[in-house]
Amino acid sequence: MPNSRIAHLKGTFVALLTPMDSAGNLQLEYLPDLLAFHRQNGVVGVVSGGTNSEATSLSVSERKRLLEATLAQSNGLHVMAGTGATSLTDALELTRHAAECGAEAALVVPPFFVKNPSPLGLYNYFKALLDSADIPLLLYHIPAFTAVPIPDELIDNLLGHPNLVGMKNSTGDIAHTVGWLEKYPQLALYSGSDLIHEHVYPKGAHGCISGLSNAFPELISAVWQGYSEDPSLVKMREAQQRVLVMAEIVRKYPFVANNKTILAHRGFPRFHVRPSLVDLTPEQEDCLIGELKTAGLL
Repeated sequence: MPNSRIAHLKGTFVALLTPMDSAGNLQLEYLPDLLAFHRQNGVVGVVSGGTNSEATSLSVSERKRLLEATLAQSNGLHVMAGTGATSLTDALELTRHAAECGAEAALVVPPFFVKNPSPLGLYNYFKALLDSADIPLLLYHIPAFTAVPIPDELIDNLLGHPNLVGMKNSTGDIAHTVGWLEKYPQLALYSGSDLIHEHVYPKGAHGCISGLSNAFPELISAVWQGYSEDPSLVKMREAQQRVLVMAEIVRKYPFVANNKTILAHRGFPRFHVRPSLVDLTPEQEDCLIGELKTAGLL
């Protein structure tokens, strides 16, 4: 039985992107409309300061401002905070700030500059964060980006800490994700790959934290709704197939910028990304939007 502290945090969470202008300035004035868009399309919560927020391109002060603005405009949406950083000092500051501001959980990647860290070093990093603030904490496993995995040995050593409540598995590896669900039933697990939700929801996943739900929240949330409402799981599988069609198109184009481009065609201003990410070229945008229209998704 997953930790009762986050028993209510079930369903579709969007890994919320950060609105920015062409100079890379934060445009927090657009958060209310973004959050309303997700609220109206089946999303139950957001993660501020995660991968799709371009957190590694933001300063600590910007990440704090982003979280504070998101919390202020959440209006019923649950809010988790991404607080991981290469610097333990920064991660501690962000985690304590998240707790003080009222975020409902912290999502933490491992420090990702030093590759192949020692098991003790990785343990010391997470133990310091777990001890630093009374906030439910989730381990964030995304080795394709960090090149530093969350090993079972680390989970085993941290298991039982009152602030360790769950994990996000973004590998897209069904066997690995289901293996964690079976091995660690006391921890809430969120799917971080939009390609596998139908395989892990029936196995006990708490929901998902989704990047593609920035552009298509109604498609991603329909998978959880189908799982929750239809015991035959037919609706879930049908919804997942629509997600796979969408994902096959969107994932061909530059990360984060693809979602921001689609939103510009769904009534939002033109948001941009910071280096080292790049915006779509006009040719890429024409191809992306054309493919989505051909598929009946726009």
